Amino acid sequence: MIDTTNLNLSELIQQATLHLNELEYSEGTKNRYVLNWKHLLKYAETRKHNTFSMELGHTFLSDYYGIKQGTTLSSSQVFKVRCINVLNEFRQNKTFRKCHQPIGQQVPTKFISILDKYIQAKKNLELSARTIQGKQIRIIHFLCFLDKRNLIDINTLVPYDVLAYLETLSEYSNSTKSGILFNLRDFLSFLVSQGYVESQLIQLFPVILSNKFERIPSFYSTEEIQKILLTVDRNTEIGRRDYIVLILAVQLGMRAGDIRHLKFENIKWHLDTIEFIQEKTKNPLRLPLMENLKFALIDYMKNSRPSSDDPHIFIRHRAPFIAFATGHVFWSTINKYMDAAGISINNRKHGLHSMRHSLASNLLKQNTPFPVITGVLGHENSNTTKLYLRIDIEQLRSVSLEVPYER
Repeated sequence: MIDTTNLNLSELIQQATLHLNELEYSEGTKNRYVLNWKHLLKYAETRKHNTFSMELGHTFLSDYYGIKQGTTLSSSQVFKVRCINVLNEFRQNKTFRKCHQPIGQQVPTKFISILDKYIQAKKNLELSARTIQGKQIRIIHFLCFLDKRNLIDINTLVPYDVLAYLETLSEYSNSTKSGILFNLRDFLSFLVSQGYVESQLIQLFPVILSNKFERIPSFYSTEEIQKILLTVDRNTEIGRRDYIVLILAVQLGMRAGDIRHLKFENIKWHLDTIEFIQEKTKNPLRLPLMENLKFALIDYMKNSRPSSDDPHIFIRHRAPFIAFATGHVFWSTINKYMDAAGISINNRKHGLHSMRHSLASNLLKQNTPFPVITGVLGHENSNTTKLYLRIDIEQLRSVSLEVPYER
């Protein structure tokens, strides 16, 4: 096998292009990669660079495309950055991930090493990939802020820098701010434990106030959900897949991550159940395999799902035919059908998770006991489920007392 670490840039691009063919990428996608790599090669030749490095890649992105580190990227810029990351990954590993989902901001080069060490520390704690990704996004936002303040080295971080960053969070909701603060305090604790900064930094916010009950979850009525389901064209390959995804969220309240990870082995046909370990809580959950879902699954497997050895139920419908890299793909799924159904968002959240909230609301309206709802949603305790009390306005009104008044 070729040692890709010793290839010059032209040879590396040639081998990476062949690997795109091996992974059966579409001609259109492959051409986009090759075009950007040709631009990189031309740029490198004018500067007498013969080998690839991430330093060259970052300089190329900045000089050729005007893509600066620490700035929010457009979708086209995201792909250009992806081309560089893919080339670097191929050089190191002789392959690359099939689907990259880069975050909106790129970590400044001088902070890459410290961020990598922090992320590795979180991985050692066996946190879920989704939790780690959330921490990474927030810490990169903080590091980009420090970069704009011209902080040269993380060792020079002082309390004033942290306080200045906190001032930029004033427009966020209290729940969002508390989440950011928890992540920031965790990162600062890591820096202290590794001897990068003084311990006084984590004393800036020893107590973080958080009230998850201040926010009313977004939900949609039974009528709105029915409209959404009716807009799905189940005579198409994508429509059959999308219908099952929506049913799993709407009728069973499954999280997007759990839907993405669902495998054929989780479907217990002889028991009419769906059984899996939840990604978020790591707890087992058993849900009913309803008749409409059973028939939809059979229809999807027979008439829509691409031929693939991948054990996941839901896979990409374009090469490479593998499981989705994140559950974010289902955000566009639900939004597409909301638009088609003419559903008015009205400042409500409109991701797949809102269907989970909607299920809880509709169960409450049917006077379903709390422990049952807790079990269906896979909550670890009923306190989390009580959050949904705030969306059952009609029931709250029915038990409210008339306020006496004086004439």
